[in-house]
Amino acid sequence: MNSSSAVGKGQTAEEKRLELEPFNFRVNSNGWVKRTDPNGQEYLESPPSRPGIWEFINCKKHPELNGEQLFTWDAAMRETARAGKRIPSNEEFDKLLKTKDDMPNPVFAGYRNPDGSFSYGGSNGYFWSSVQSSSSAWRRYLHSGEVRVGRSTHNKAYGFSVRCLKD
Repeated sequence: MNSSSAVGKGQTAEEKRLELEPFNFRVNSNGWVKRTDPNGQEYLESPPSRPGIWEFINCKKHPELNGEQLFTWDAAMRETARAGKRIPSNEEFDKLLKTKDDMPNPVFAGYRNPDGSFSYGGSNGYFWSSVQSSSSAWRRYLHSGEVRVGRSTHNKAYGFSVRCLKD
Protein backbone atom coordinates (compact mmCIF):
# COMPACT_ATOMS: atom_id res chain seq x y z
CA MET A 1 0.00 0.00 0.00
CA ASN A 2 1.20 3.52 -0.57
CA SER A 3 1.99 5.93 2.23
CA SER A 4 -1.49 7.47 2.03
CA SER A 5 -3.10 4.09 2.80
CA ALA A 6 -3.38 3.88 6.56
CA VAL A 7 -4.36 0.81 8.54
CA GLY A 8 -7.85 1.55 9.73
CA LYS A 9 -9.73 0.56 12.86
CA GLY A 10 -11.50 -2.76 12.65
CA GLN A 11 -8.93 -4.42 10.37
CA THR A 12 -7.72 -7.87 11.31
CA ALA A 13 -4.09 -8.58 12.17
CA GLU A 14 -3.73 -10.33 8.79
CA GLU A 15 -5.01 -7.25 6.92
CA LYS A 16 -2.71 -4.99 8.91
CA ARG A 17 0.39 -6.93 7.90
CA LEU A 18 -0.61 -7.46 4.27
CA GLU A 19 1.56 -5.20 2.11
CA LEU A 20 3.16 -5.30 -1.33
CA GLU A 21 6.90 -5.09 -1.89
CA PRO A 22 7.84 -1.58 -3.07
CA PHE A 23 9.25 -2.79 -6.42
CA ASN A 24 8.63 -5.52 -8.98
CA PHE A 25 10.30 -8.88 -8.42
CA ARG A 26 13.50 -9.62 -10.37
CA VAL A 27 16.08 -12.35 -10.63
CA ASN A 28 19.77 -12.15 -11.52
CA SER A 29 20.12 -11.91 -15.31
CA ASN A 30 23.90 -12.30 -15.62
CA GLY A 31 24.76 -14.50 -18.58
CA TRP A 32 21.35 -14.33 -20.24
CA VAL A 33 21.07 -14.22 -24.05
CA LYS A 34 20.42 -10.89 -25.78
CA ARG A 35 17.54 -10.99 -28.28
CA THR A 36 15.39 -8.59 -30.32
CA ASP A 37 11.61 -8.89 -30.65
CA PRO A 38 9.77 -8.51 -34.02
CA ASN A 39 9.29 -4.77 -33.31
CA GLY A 40 12.98 -4.10 -32.65
CA GLN A 41 12.85 -4.10 -28.83
CA GLU A 42 16.00 -5.59 -27.31
CA TYR A 43 15.71 -7.85 -24.27
CA LEU A 44 17.54 -10.52 -22.31
CA GLU A 45 16.12 -14.03 -22.20
CA SER A 46 16.65 -16.50 -19.37
CA PRO A 47 18.49 -19.75 -20.15
CA PRO A 48 16.66 -23.02 -20.97
CA SER A 49 17.41 -24.27 -17.44
CA ARG A 50 15.19 -21.43 -16.09
CA PRO A 51 12.75 -20.68 -18.96
CA GLY A 52 10.07 -18.03 -19.13
CA ILE A 53 11.75 -14.78 -18.03
CA TRP A 54 12.60 -11.69 -20.11
CA GLU A 55 14.28 -8.42 -19.16
CA PHE A 56 13.94 -5.13 -21.03
CA ILE A 57 17.19 -3.54 -22.17
CA ASN A 58 17.94 -0.50 -24.35
CA CYS A 59 14.34 0.77 -24.34
CA LYS A 60 14.49 3.98 -26.29
CA LYS A 61 10.76 4.66 -26.31
CA HIS A 62 10.30 3.89 -22.57
CA PRO A 63 13.67 3.97 -20.78
CA GLU A 64 11.89 3.53 -17.41
CA LEU A 65 11.33 -0.10 -18.44
CA ASN A 66 15.05 -0.94 -18.64
CA GLY A 67 15.75 -3.69 -16.13
CA GLU A 68 12.10 -4.67 -15.71
CA GLN A 69 11.43 -8.39 -16.00
CA LEU A 70 8.38 -10.25 -17.26
CA PHE A 71 7.59 -13.84 -16.27
CA THR A 72 5.32 -16.60 -17.50
CA TRP A 73 3.08 -17.73 -14.64
CA ASP A 74 5.07 -20.96 -14.20
CA ALA A 75 8.37 -19.03 -14.09
CA ALA A 76 6.88 -16.52 -11.64
CA MET A 77 5.77 -19.27 -9.27
CA ARG A 78 9.09 -21.13 -9.59
CA GLU A 79 11.33 -18.11 -9.09
CA THR A 80 9.39 -16.49 -6.25
CA ALA A 81 9.34 -19.81 -4.36
CA ARG A 82 13.06 -20.17 -4.98
CA ALA A 83 13.61 -16.68 -3.50
CA GLY A 84 11.35 -17.39 -0.51
CA LYS A 85 8.79 -14.82 -1.72
CA ARG A 86 5.06 -15.08 -2.30
CA ILE A 87 2.77 -13.64 -4.98
CA PRO A 88 -0.60 -12.37 -3.69
CA SER A 89 -3.71 -14.48 -4.16
CA ASN A 90 -6.87 -12.95 -5.70
CA GLU A 91 -8.29 -12.24 -2.25
CA GLU A 92 -5.07 -10.56 -1.12
CA PHE A 93 -4.91 -8.43 -4.27
CA ASP A 94 -8.57 -7.45 -3.68
CA LYS A 95 -7.64 -6.18 -0.21
CA LEU A 96 -4.46 -4.43 -1.38
CA LEU A 97 -5.41 -2.81 -4.69
CA LYS A 98 -8.59 -0.79 -4.81
CA THR A 99 -7.08 1.74 -7.25
CA LYS A 100 -3.76 2.03 -9.08
CA ASP A 101 -2.68 4.53 -6.40
CA ASP A 102 -2.47 1.58 -3.98
CA MET A 103 0.40 0.09 -6.02
CA PRO A 104 3.73 1.39 -4.73
CA ASN A 105 6.00 2.58 -7.55
CA PRO A 106 3.83 1.26 -10.40
CA VAL A 107 5.68 0.24 -13.56
CA PHE A 108 3.70 -0.01 -16.78
CA ALA A 109 5.83 -2.68 -18.45
CA GLY A 110 3.04 -4.10 -20.60
CA TYR A 111 3.37 -7.79 -21.39
CA ARG A 112 5.20 -10.30 -23.55
CA ASN A 113 3.15 -12.27 -26.08
CA PRO A 114 3.83 -15.98 -26.67
CA ASP A 115 4.97 -15.01 -30.22
CA GLY A 116 7.91 -13.11 -28.67
CA SER A 117 6.68 -9.54 -29.14
CA PHE A 118 6.02 -7.05 -26.37
CA SER A 119 2.80 -5.02 -26.05
CA TYR A 120 1.56 -1.96 -24.15
CA GLY A 121 4.89 -1.02 -22.55
CA GLY A 122 4.67 2.42 -20.99
CA SER A 123 0.88 2.44 -20.73
CA ASN A 124 -0.32 -0.75 -18.96
CA GLY A 125 0.97 -2.92 -16.15
CA TYR A 126 -0.02 -6.57 -15.73
CA PHE A 127 0.70 -8.58 -12.57
CA TRP A 128 0.28 -12.29 -11.95
CA SER A 129 -1.70 -13.51 -8.96
CA SER A 130 -0.85 -16.88 -7.43
CA VAL A 131 -4.21 -18.40 -8.43
CA GLN A 132 -4.45 -20.58 -11.53
CA SER A 133 -7.21 -22.26 -13.49
CA SER A 134 -5.96 -24.99 -15.88
CA SER A 135 -4.00 -23.17 -18.66
CA SER A 136 -4.92 -19.74 -17.26
CA ALA A 137 -4.10 -17.75 -14.15
CA TRP A 138 -5.57 -14.66 -12.57
CA ARG A 139 -3.92 -11.30 -13.14
CA ARG A 140 -4.37 -7.69 -12.15
CA TYR A 141 -3.91 -4.88 -14.63
CA LEU A 142 -3.36 -1.17 -14.30
CA HIS A 143 -3.66 1.49 -16.98
CA SER A 144 -1.51 4.61 -16.66
CA GLY A 145 -4.44 6.85 -17.63
CA GLU A 146 -7.07 5.26 -15.37
CA VAL A 147 -7.47 4.88 -11.63
CA ARG A 148 -9.21 1.49 -11.62
CA VAL A 149 -7.59 -1.91 -11.22
CA GLY A 150 -8.80 -4.67 -13.53
CA ARG A 151 -8.91 -8.41 -12.90
CA SER A 152 -9.19 -11.29 -15.35
CA THR A 153 -7.72 -14.67 -16.25
CA HIS A 154 -5.09 -14.95 -18.93
CA ASN A 155 -3.04 -17.69 -20.60
CA LYS A 156 -0.06 -18.60 -18.38
CA ALA A 157 2.32 -18.45 -21.38
CA TYR A 158 2.20 -14.64 -21.46
CA GLY A 159 4.89 -12.64 -19.67
CA PHE A 160 3.67 -10.33 -16.91
CA SER A 161 5.31 -8.45 -14.06
CA VAL A 162 5.42 -9.89 -10.56
CA ARG A 163 4.87 -8.01 -7.31
CA CYS A 164 5.37 -10.02 -4.12
CA LEU A 165 4.04 -9.61 -0.63
CA LYS A 166 6.37 -8.13 1.97
CA ASP A 167 7.71 -10.61 4.50
